[in-house]
Amino acid sequence: MDIELLKSLPGILDAALSADADCRPWPIAPARLAALSLAEPTHARAIEVKAHGTVSGGFAGRDADKALALVGGMEGLIALAIDLETYGNAFVERVRVGKKPVGLRRLPAWSMSRRVGGGYRQRLWDGQQELRRDFAEDQVLMIRQPTAQPGWYGLPTWAAAAGLIDMLEAIAAYNARFFQNHAVPDHIITVSGGTLSDAQKEALRRFFQTDFKGLENARKTLFVALSEGQTLEIKPVAQDNDGRFIELYKAARETLPAAHGVPPRLLGIATPGALGGLNEVAAQMHLFEVFTLRPRRRLLIDALAADFAALGAADVALAPVDLTPPGQDIAALPQMVAAGIMTPDEARAWIDLPVKAEKSLDGALAARLLEALGQVKEA
Repeated sequence: MDIELLKSLPGILDAALSADADCRPWPIAPARLAALSLAEPTHARAIEVKAHGTVSGGFAGRDADKALALVGGMEGLIALAIDLETYGNAFVERVRVGKKPVGLRRLPAWSMSRRVGGGYRQRLWDGQQELRRDFAEDQVLMIRQPTAQPGWYGLPTWAAAAGLIDMLEAIAAYNARFFQNHAVPDHIITVSGGTLSDAQKEALRRFFQTDFKGLENARKTLFVALSEGQTLEIKPVAQDNDGRFIELYKAARETLPAAHGVPPRLLGIATPGALGGLNEVAAQMHLFEVFTLRPRRRLLIDALAADFAALGAADVALAPVDLTPPGQDIAALPQMVAAGIMTPDEARAWIDLPVKAEKSLDGALAARLLEALGQVKEA
């Protein structure tokens, strides 16, 4: 009897970049953190949502435009926030001419290491060779997320979920291999008392490949003519509980928002038992702002403040994102105009309508005129 066992090849893991002998090793290698950000879509989306929610409002203050130019515009600011969320660390070079500071430049977090004797080292690749550049301690601003773990680097807040992300990737990879490479056959067919002819093999193959699947083929019967003394046995192999991976995947995926501190609905996850009404969503967004986004902004602006001031951008802050539910501002405008809190022109400007050229009536005068019109109609 000849038996041939076909196995799918395991995926080749990207080797994590090891630190130089004179550099401090990261607690989790940057290559590993980058690979995790590509391993699971919910995790990747959470990183993007937090980064954009932290800085997409841009800068506020008198020197906002200058500060934005110093970090490379919105693209540079968002890249800095993504580094902080993905790697738990962000690095900015203090560009100087002589001893005079002239600008700031982001250094990709994955390329940076801290040197044992002080300072930093950057390792890059130009496609043919490795390029190294050393920086003095005061040449680089390092921004790191606070962590309970000791060490020379910060850790992303989701680091505790790394094993969970690995499991989600493994489930997805298993299912992909199952469908692509028939990792687990549905049945094994054994024949005793002789061998099947080519025609019989083809009939069996055709039945299992075409007539054994699909709703339209339910309850069909396979007929095979065997020679005298031959027996054919069909044994099911696939386990009925293979589908439990789906439930495991769902349960594990629903844990990721907690690791990131992101409302599940922002990641496309509907929490069982949650109605998802406007008040509920607004409450979740408020908590997201207070406990996740606001601390990130404070961390970033506090770290950058001294360098901004040295470069002539002292009056600057990171602007929060407007989390007011759609329509809520507009619904409140009539009452605010009637109470004299806003003028009609201010209300029109608030909702991006052109301000009328003629002089507008204030809220109190408008209310008195409406009251007078009502009295005239009654008379």
